[in-house]
Amino acid sequence: MTIGILYIGLLIIGVVYAVIAGALGWLADIGDGDIHVDGSGHLDAGHAHPISGTTLATFITGFGGGGTVGHYLFEWPLIGSLGLATAAGLALAAAAFGVLELIFKETQAGAEFIMEQTVGREAEVITPIPESGTGEVAYLAKGQREVGMARSADGSAIPKGRLVVVEKVVGPTLYVREKR
Repeated sequence: MTIGILYIGLLIIGVVYAVIAGALGWLADIGDGDIHVDGSGHLDAGHAHPISGTTLATFITGFGGGGTVGHYLFEWPLIGSLGLATAAGLALAAAAFGVLELIFKETQAGAEFIMEQTVGREAEVITPIPESGTGEVAYLAKGQREVGMARSADGSAIPKGRLVVVEKVVGPTLYVREKR
């Protein structure tokens, strides 16, 4: 068996793995079941792991593809084709990891947010805030409408429907002022 056959074999294995993983992922999304096939290295923290099924398969595919190009197209000796194969594998695996990290950062960030992130945001009073009392405001956080307890920062009353700006957060309570 020559090195060229090995390169082609690794390229085929990588492509077949990608097709099967993609098909299983697609099939897992059909219906209302709780099936979840995850070969991406996704961790609960919402990040891809650099050494995961996806990055390893991408490395194998890139290694096979780069080796095939170096061996058959460029007709390089073994060291040259191994170098190209390794570089191609590492480059593609790094790119796959980068794409996964970007996707997880954007989509798996979750709906959780830190209340202090609401400071400076605009909100709408949905339950009037009485003088020195507590009402409710609605605001957007992480693309979702959230509702929270609110007090006027200066103790004045704020009627329903007014736009306010969050000045500070103390525990679960937002301290707001009317938007000018």
